[in-house]
Amino acid sequence: MNWITIAWPMVASACLTLGLIELRIGLTQPPRAARLLFALSAFAVAGIAGLELALTRADSLADWWPLMRWLDIAVGVMMVSLTAFIWVYFGTGNTWLALAVPGLYAVGLAFDYLSGSGPGSGMTYQQITGFRTVETFGGVTFNLAEGVPNPWNVFPYLAVLVLIVFVVDASARLWRRGGRWRAAVVGGAVVVFFLVGGGQAALIETGAVQMPYLISWAYLAILVAMASELHADVLAAAQLASRLQDSEMVLQRLRSQLAHASRVSLLGQLASALAHELNQPLGAILRNAEAAELFLAQEPPDLDELRAILVDIRQDDLRASGVIERLRSLLKRRSLAPCALSVGDLLSTVAALTRGDATARKTRLEIAAAPGLPLVMGDAVHIQQVLLNLVLNAMDAVGHLPAERRQVTVGAQRRDERDLEMTVSDGGHGIAPEQLGQLFEPFFTTKPHGMGIGLAISRTIIEAHGGRIWAENNTSAGATFRFTLPLVEESTAP
Repeated sequence: MNWITIAWPMVASACLTLGLIELRIGLTQPPRAARLLFALSAFAVAGIAGLELALTRADSLADWWPLMRWLDIAVGVMMVSLTAFIWVYFGTGNTWLALAVPGLYAVGLAFDYLSGSGPGSGMTYQQITGFRTVETFGGVTFNLAEGVPNPWNVFPYLAVLVLIVFVVDASARLWRRGGRWRAAVVGGAVVVFFLVGGGQAALIETGAVQMPYLISWAYLAILVAMASELHADVLAAAQLASRLQDSEMVLQRLRSQLAHASRVSLLGQLASALAHELNQPLGAILRNAEAAELFLAQEPPDLDELRAILVDIRQDDLRASGVIERLRSLLKRRSLAPCALSVGDLLSTVAALTRGDATARKTRLEIAAAPGLPLVMGDAVHIQQVLLNLVLNAMDAVGHLPAERRQVTVGAQRRDERDLEMTVSDGGHGIAPEQLGQLFEPFFTTKPHGMGIGLAISRTIIEAHGGRIWAENNTSAGATFRFTLPLVEESTAP
């Protein structure tokens, strides 16, 4: 084994490797055209490497002539794809120069295929006069064809010169637009490749030097440049991913803070509910304490009545503690912590929190949950926040109606095998059709003094749970807001 049999396969492998990488990127990630064009040029050069190696072993016209014709085609594909690559990758360049490259090369190639000449004539030589074995360094030999140069061969070399001018012009334009690194590295590599590869081929065909074609070797300059560009793209992508991750964390914190602010805003609306919920147990405790004082003043004290009073006081105290605990959980700023939840518990908590507000507004709150509902997966506080927001909005929607028509209905039913649907309905004036698609956008509100964040936060919460939320007008009057929650899988249900 000698260096010739190793060198060209290595060059071909390098071209194929980078070509496949660029092809994979071009097929999956935009912008695609430049990547695909460069992959085409790399595959063409891999073919050129194989043909160059085969030409070093060709010792007869029957072997040499078809190889040379395929080499001319591969070189043409490589030149056209590189021209198009520079045009797309740089986003600039002279149109006429770009079109002249394939035109000039096609003129020279036409002689090879349309002149009707037989074996021994072609774009490179008019006639092959023989083959000579040449020894290079290391004692390695190769075969070299000799012949009469074809004057039509000037057109491929004119195409090379025009391509060099096109690349220099496109690089200069890109440089002035600020793309200096790309213009210098990629544009410079392409110019070096054609100067070295084209110059070496011209010296061989004029007989000035006796050596194999090394067009594919010169292409290594472009491979190095594009590998550098690929590395820069990968590094930029990694940095962008890191910045996006940081931005996502900041956005998540802002969403959490906004959700917390929304819950605090809800509590302001629930002030009457707090007073009602706490006044009832506290008032009962006060009355029981006064009654206990009366029983203690008796001689002897009625211990059975005192025991009953203490039981009532303890129960009323637990009721008050439950109200305070529910409000504390709503006030806490916390991240999403999904767990198995009972729909009945969710609805009863929301009913308890809004009972006072419903009484103050003279609005009837009806819970219409289907029996035997399965558990859902979610965060209790966040789901309660969504329900509270929807219920209070519904109470606002019916506030202008006569007292006997002020009703809000909260429902729950199984939607399918995976989801449960919860609804909040009112009998108000409904929602304008053109506003249905905007309801859940941040800062969009239909209320004169609304902030426009409640429904946006609700959508964020429901989507974080893997569900969706939407609104629709009722057939008769009013509107219904619906959202879905995932059911607890049977394998994970407690």
